[in-house]
Amino acid sequence: MSTREALEPAVTSFAFIVFGMLLGNVILILVGLLPLLFIVLSLLIPPPQEVEVERIGEDQSLLVDEQFSETIRIRVRGGIGIVTIGDILPSSFSLEDGTNFKALWKGVGDVEAAISYTATCARRGLYQLEGVHYEARHFLRMLKTDIGLVEAPRTITVRPRPLLVRRVRHREAVSAIPMPAEAKYRFGIPTTDFLEVRDYAPGDPYRMINWKATARRLSASPSPLQVNEYEREGRKVVWIFLDSAPHMAAGTTLRSALDYAVQAALGLADFYLSRGCRVGLAIYNHDAYRWEGPFERRVKPPPELLKALSGLKALEPPMEMPDEAEGVKMPQSRIIFPDVGRRQRYRLTKEMVKVEIGYSLESLREVVHSCRGHLRGSRPLFIIITMVEAGELEGLLEGVKALYRYTLRGRRPSIMLLDVRGDRLAVRTREEELASRIVKRELETAYIALRGLGVEIVSWNPRDESFVEILARRVRYGR
Repeated sequence: MSTREALEPAVTSFAFIVFGMLLGNVILILVGLLPLLFIVLSLLIPPPQEVEVERIGEDQSLLVDEQFSETIRIRVRGGIGIVTIGDILPSSFSLEDGTNFKALWKGVGDVEAAISYTATCARRGLYQLEGVHYEARHFLRMLKTDIGLVEAPRTITVRPRPLLVRRVRHREAVSAIPMPAEAKYRFGIPTTDFLEVRDYAPGDPYRMINWKATARRLSASPSPLQVNEYEREGRKVVWIFLDSAPHMAAGTTLRSALDYAVQAALGLADFYLSRGCRVGLAIYNHDAYRWEGPFERRVKPPPELLKALSGLKALEPPMEMPDEAEGVKMPQSRIIFPDVGRRQRYRLTKEMVKVEIGYSLESLREVVHSCRGHLRGSRPLFIIITMVEAGELEGLLEGVKALYRYTLRGRRPSIMLLDVRGDRLAVRTREEELASRIVKRELETAYIALRGLGVEIVSWNPRDESFVEILARRVRYGR
């Protein structure tokens, strides 16, 4: 398709030819034919037509703030003109060396070139570079510029940088990290010591079913089957509960409370895995306690709910869902059951890369309920990583009470709460500093309520102190 640059001289040429014919002036006709001939010859030469792009190397996996290099080989064929090529990077990437943009002059022969650059990513995540953008322009701009995308996928996995707790050199700081009190695990080697009769859970062998107890409790128990539970030998167990609610987005555009919480979770998981403990992970949403319901299975909805739904149907017309949305399932809680070794470390790291705000739709109490089959008959160490809010404490208290409900009866569970103060990350002015101090004073009441349930609280301000420093502070001041 021709452009304005080609139409304007063509109109001028026709004007000269028309005036020359009207006036009988041959010179005017020749003046009009020469530009027209030039335009026709220019339009016969197309702009660059074939742009080939090839990325050198394989997909890359790196840590946050770690540099990576990228090399792109370019080949342009056909036509004559200017070709501009750019490899667009996500907003969290910063260019350190080289360039991700190049302009080439495509003459009569084929042109080959290369783009090389070094970049740094400041945020964790899974980034997919779909391809390389290009613009092929006519050498006289007589034809429309060809804008396209050459598919050259590249996957860059940016892993969070864990807090290296296991490399802490201060013995006092290492001793401040709590360890699980017992070495009982539900999937350990069973002994002959009888523990209790409990409800059947998925994964229990059928030979452990107690048929007499099942017959006695058939009408009273929510589970139709009862199984014998024996004492089990195993390694110490650590459960990490990570909050992904919207309030964890407090901070800056590059570092939020969730980013530091992920780093702390990976560092603690690495610490316990290196000491032979089984580590599990559960990601929850603190705000979900507002809409959660009871854990009861109903065959039919209650009458009041049916009445309310019928009224809503009368007020609003029915909505038709698209076909592709029918099979979409909303994300629920993300749970990785306890395990040991490098494979478990890989699972945890892979899951942490994908964690974002709103990653889970279940509250802390609902997540604990989902893990109940792995908590009964044991006394693991629970680590809750969140940002405590004095006005939104109900969901956290309900979750802590649920930990009491599903662990060994008569014994207080070991619970450590890491309070990542994201509100301190964005403090810049004096007014914001005063507001942060007011929030800190209001948190004392929330801390008292949590300590009343036996929760050990560790408050961490990532802006002013490292994780090792708060461990040393706990040893120095006894908190």
